[in-house]
Amino acid sequence: MTRLSSYPWHICGVGAIGSLWASALTTHGSTVTLLLKGKTQLAQYQAAGGVNVLSDDVHTCIHPKAFIPHSPPTEKIKHLLVCCKSYATLDAILPWRQHLAHDAQIMLLQNGMGSAQELQRALPKANIYCATSTDGAWRKGPFDVVRAGHGETFIGIFSDHLLDAEIPASIQSLLQASQDSDDHKHKPPAPILNISWHTDIRTPMWHKLAVNSVINALTAIYQCPNGELINHPQGWPRLQQLCIETQDVMARVGIVPLGQGLLNTALRILQKTALNKSSMLQDCQAGSPTEIEAINGYIIEQGALYHLPCAGHKQVCEDLRRICAS
Repeated sequence: MTRLSSYPWHICGVGAIGSLWASALTTHGSTVTLLLKGKTQLAQYQAAGGVNVLSDDVHTCIHPKAFIPHSPPTEKIKHLLVCCKSYATLDAILPWRQHLAHDAQIMLLQNGMGSAQELQRALPKANIYCATSTDGAWRKGPFDVVRAGHGETFIGIFSDHLLDAEIPASIQSLLQASQDSDDHKHKPPAPILNISWHTDIRTPMWHKLAVNSVINALTAIYQCPNGELINHPQGWPRLQQLCIETQDVMARVGIVPLGQGLLNTALRILQKTALNKSSMLQDCQAGSPTEIEAINGYIIEQGALYHLPCAGHKQVCEDLRRICAS
């Protein structure tokens, strides 16, 4: 088996999930390099003393090299993991454009949809892969992350020109490392990533998008943790309507429905994560931009192709924009 260290990864977007992956990849032998936004974030990284991750009561601290656009790495970027917010994708990647190898593999691990299409238009020859994950993590502070739950990550091809290509060796090594971690009987010293290849990555991406679209914005609108939506007099009926609209759009675009149905799946997740705050609620409370356009906005765009009004999703977008602007 080829060791992970044969495939160095650059990570752009070192928030909760980016930090989790940086820690896991480093501990499993890969050379990780952080691509930061600028001097302010670099100072935060230096003040934090590295990337700190608490997973299953095990604390790890790694110290990968970090660069900013004005002081870039000398080596070419061959494997790029992008974990930034979907709306920031182009602004995050384009400053590093001249440092990308001509055959670089770019893997997007983000909420929402639409950013891959935008990136492919900007870089037509780019080799783009998409990943979607149900791992949970939250930030205590810059480069200080707590893992909130173990999930599964699917990786698949996005770029049309890659459809007949084999799984690249760098991603095969991630799949193998995940399998090796599953085979270990002892408790690992670092976060484990449960990674699988998916031949139609669009399906799990849509399934995650669907769940996020009926939960996240409503928790931000009503300023409540996930579980409170279940008995919310206004929120629960709106969630039910969003489920109907989302399933209609998914059927039109040819996506296999969730096995238990979207409403039952959303209810199960709300019960399981009752005390959690959605990322959209956290962004709203922090005064940061939200990913509403890449989630509910994307469903509205897809519905419009089939003349579906998506009135519930449009109202959610309007409500959230008003709240965030106030």
